[in-house]
Amino acid sequence: MRHLADFASPRFLRRLLLLSAVNNQRGASFAPSINPRQLKESSWPSKKIKRSIVFRASLFFDNDNSNSNNNRNNLMSSGTERGSSTYNLAQDPSELFDIFPPPPSTSYYNCVVTPDWGESYVPSPLSTGKVKERGRVHKDGDWHRSIHAWVVQRDAQTDNNVSVLLQRRSPYKDTHPNLLDVSCAGHVNAGGDVFDTTMRELKEELGGNGAMQGYSLEDIRRSRAFTITSAIEGETKKFGRFICREYQEIFIFWLEEDTPIATSLFAPLVPEEVAGFELMNGRELIARLREGDKDLVPRSKEYINTLEKVLYLDEKLSVSEK
Repeated sequence: MRHLADFASPRFLRRLLLLSAVNNQRGASFAPSINPRQLKESSWPSKKIKRSIVFRASLFFDNDNSNSNNNRNNLMSSGTERGSSTYNLAQDPSELFDIFPPPPSTSYYNCVVTPDWGESYVPSPLSTGKVKERGRVHKDGDWHRSIHAWVVQRDAQTDNNVSVLLQRRSPYKDTHPNLLDVSCAGHVNAGGDVFDTTMRELKEELGGNGAMQGYSLEDIRRSRAFTITSAIEGETKKFGRFICREYQEIFIFWLEEDTPIATSLFAPLVPEEVAGFELMNGRELIARLREGDKDLVPRSKEYINTLEKVLYLDEKLSVSEK
């Protein structure tokens, strides 16, 4: 009989151990997976949201919430084994990514992928056949694939506007720690599928309170909006310089207008991955992104403009439903 460790990724095994520790169990328990198509639509609270609400996920090792900030700071600066393991819960540097060819030229960096790019890129970019570890990919600037899922809702109190759910990235992330970002995001692992990846990330980063159970793979396919390239460089104290070059698949998830969105509906399964959530007016978000607000993960002009079109003109720019 094969053991779970024979085929599960290190990141998955760590999550099982963490969930076991959180629940004060001797070991992780398993149940048959549920077909998301069989799940009923989740119910949403009816209380109106009049202002942004911030939810902060407490870390599992913070026994005293009043000291949580001090605990985080100590872990960030101590370099202890415990702190290192916390970083590894936020991401797995040994994750394997497929490597993709760069866009046709540097002028296509930070651009929406369109049919005129050719069949090497449409309906999906073709892998080079090479596979590398996450840590090396971000050091070497290799092109890889990721998903962005925006959770939004039309604002019933303001004509032609939307509310957007934003995620506060964990301080333990290897790129853009502590910044506000897209509602949910994740990398596509080697051999992975963008729709399966989106389903997984919605559950892992947003579904801790059960709010994302109503989505099926077909819902996710219909929510695909556009594909864009992204080339960003930066630096973190823990991981040093990074070069993040991605083909990003953008999804827009519209919530029902008569069921107001609230940050309390969402929670990560692993607290180290997400520090919290905020709601922001869509127009404000677009404006702050254009201004280069330092509290937000930077996005290219093309990304911002295309996101605005999708949110306010209902334009679907996906090149394929594949």
